[in-house]
Amino acid sequence: MRTLKVKTGSGGSKFSSGWHTLEVVKAEYGDWNGTKYLDVWFKDYPDSINLRCYSKTGKDGEEFAIGRLFRFANAGIMEVAKSDSGEAIVKLNDDPAMLIGKSLNVFFYKDGDYYRILANTAPTVFENDLESFTEDDIRYWQGNAEKYYNDYVNKSKGNNDFVASETTTDSTTASAEVPF
Repeated sequence: MRTLKVKTGSGGSKFSSGWHTLEVVKAEYGDWNGTKYLDVWFKDYPDSINLRCYSKTGKDGEEFAIGRLFRFANAGIMEVAKSDSGEAIVKLNDDPAMLIGKSLNVFFYKDGDYYRILANTAPTVFENDLESFTEDDIRYWQGNAEKYYNDYVNKSKGNNDFVASETTTDSTTASAEVPF
């Protein structure tokens, strides 16, 4: 005869590889060797696990990585001006306090004995003056982030613990990432 103790409850750890929808509780800017970054912490997670998004500038001189984080969190949008051609200019308050209480889809991955959060995020379902995000849009952005993870982060660590979902992405829209 055998006796077993079985832990019951939610059935999963909050630390598991893959996508999690989390609420921002704290965010602050920093600088690493002249590169600006934004650290973001989440509800129900210790301060030792955070998302760090480094500033990246496109060919046009416009910063897009931290801006995309605000965009996907539906945070800080003050004014939207749309042209007849369909392009929009967005005035954004990028004060980190604007992120508090907002939700993001973030990707956890195992790095040795620890979990980390990928800087590439995905939106949640919402609509604002600029745009709306549906479940299909979320899957697209998640696939885009997974492709980046598999092509750059996972390969650089020699891991094979995650293979992107079957979501297809347009690789021409994938953003470059600071390799830290």
